[in-house]
Amino acid sequence: MSYIIRPWAVRDLKQVMQLIKESAAFHKALDQVRITPEMLREDAFGKEATFGCLIAEVPPEQKSKEGHTIVGYQFHYLSYCTWDGPVLFGEDLYVVPEFRGKGIGTSLLNKVAKIALEKNCVQFRFISASWNKTAMDFYTKLGAINVTSQNNWNLCHIDGEHVRKLAEQASR
Repeated sequence: MSYIIRPWAVRDLKQVMQLIKESAAFHKALDQVRITPEMLREDAFGKEATFGCLIAEVPPEQKSKEGHTIVGYQFHYLSYCTWDGPVLFGEDLYVVPEFRGKGIGTSLLNKVAKIALEKNCVQFRFISASWNKTAMDFYTKLGAINVTSQNNWNLCHIDGEHVRKLAEQASR
């Protein structure tokens, strides 16, 4: 099997959107997907791009059962750690199930690590579902440290209406 890892292009939006939905379904969270192809286009290819995405692409004769030639992706964006400096954050790594175990996920992470070094990042960070032991074993094998269990850090977020309420308080 052959594949290439490359930065995505506007023409890839439809297939990547389908993979995002597949990933969400795998995580039993399809109902939480709010992103649209139009939002992805603006945020990735607009005047102020906020993230990058690498894709894994196979030749047409090796396409997936669903007919896709894009069989994996890795979203990433710059962040900052006040203790260490620049950080590249990997938002999502997904490989179509029938293409797992063929080195595609590792190849995507290799390329993202190269981007991190090119941007002088001191770390590559990401999250993984605690129940996904296969993913955690994969990341650990690559040298990842689970900071939740080791350092007792918790990932938190403030969503929707609560963000608006906080912003309103800043306006007063």
